[in-house]
Amino acid sequence: MGYSYIDMTKIFTIGFSGKKPEVFLEVLDAARIRCVWDIRLWRVSKYVPYYSGDNLASVLGERYEYHPEFAPTFEMLTSFKDKHMTWSDAEPIYRKTIAERGPLANVSPSDLDRICLLCTEKTADMCHRRLAAEYIADIIPNVEIIHL
Repeated sequence: MGYSYIDMTKIFTIGFSGKKPEVFLEVLDAARIRCVWDIRLWRVSKYVPYYSGDNLASVLGERYEYHPEFAPTFEMLTSFKDKHMTWSDAEPIYRKTIAERGPLANVSPSDLDRICLLCTEKTADMCHRRLAAEYIADIIPNVEIIHL
């Protein structure tokens, strides 16, 4: 049996850059996020320690999970950050990497409903969290992506 509009899986993405912790939590609560999937390669934030993985795990409890299978590779991330690679170069590399990893092999649509992919970047335009969400939408039927 297919999905109806009501049964559509909703996945969200969010970047914490520029967000005060209380605003970040308000946004998650307003969107009724079931679980935050931290998909960063590095979960330590020296500039905003609140957003380090251990701190988020303490604050969010069971609503926090680390999913390194969706993180970019070290080589890709550092090349992009150091401006040795453009976003148009990085995007297909990430898409290929994630496809090879196959991170959704044992995941059902109900496991994904109302998750929120977390990364640092303020917007999803040039962030791997957008690509991860698009990957999920390509694999799982009837997924709606919402960037917070």
